[in-house]
Amino acid sequence: MSRATVLLIERRLAQHTSFGDALKKRYEVMSVPSGSRAVAAAAQQPPNVIILDAISMQSHGDRIGKQIKNRFPKIPLIHLLPARRQSAADVVMALPFTARKLTNCIERLLHQASDEEMIQCGPLAMNLSRRVLVANGHETQLTPKLAMLVELFLRNPGKTLDRKALMEHVWQTDYLGDTRTLDVHIRWIRRAIEADPGNPTYLKTVRGVGYRLDIPLVSSPQPVATPATLQEA
Repeated sequence: MSRATVLLIERRLAQHTSFGDALKKRYEVMSVPSGSRAVAAAAQQPPNVIILDAISMQSHGDRIGKQIKNRFPKIPLIHLLPARRQSAADVVMALPFTARKLTNCIERLLHQASDEEMIQCGPLAMNLSRRVLVANGHETQLTPKLAMLVELFLRNPGKTLDRKALMEHVWQTDYLGDTRTLDVHIRWIRRAIEADPGNPTYLKTVRGVGYRLDIPLVSSPQPVATPATLQEA
């Protein structure tokens, strides 16, 4: 099973013991020294949990906490402080506490996110927060772009999603001069969900238009807002 990703905002100071080494034993850890760097890192690769170590910054870190929650409201934020105070974070941990207690807190948040952010469509399921696709009894860790693409298909079964709409939704472009990137991503998805990727059962090509996820459902999941160029099959 893939490991959860933790974004740790901390400043390495001689008198401060970093929690990074302890966290790396269990998670994939990205460490950044500032709020602006954290926003950039989370936008490029959304983590499962963000930890703001204000203790290492020798400040309360309130401005960074608010910035992070405003930009990424769905990503759990843990605020580490020398003493308890109000925070925009989901969890506040004040000294004294151990690395083990911090890990236990992360696990609770991951469990909650797992329960709350699963989407299932027929035999396919995806953990949205961890970007893990489950198909044919196997788990596949997805990149952020793949996860966006898979979520769009899972939330719109039976609909033909045209290539222009997919490019706009995932890559924020309507340029169709070169859609090889989309084609490569479709092949990756088929490898994960199809018994025979060369003869797909689920993710069908609608020639000249785009792609459609064909899965018989008792009841469809609630669709997300999608671009106007999506067409009914």
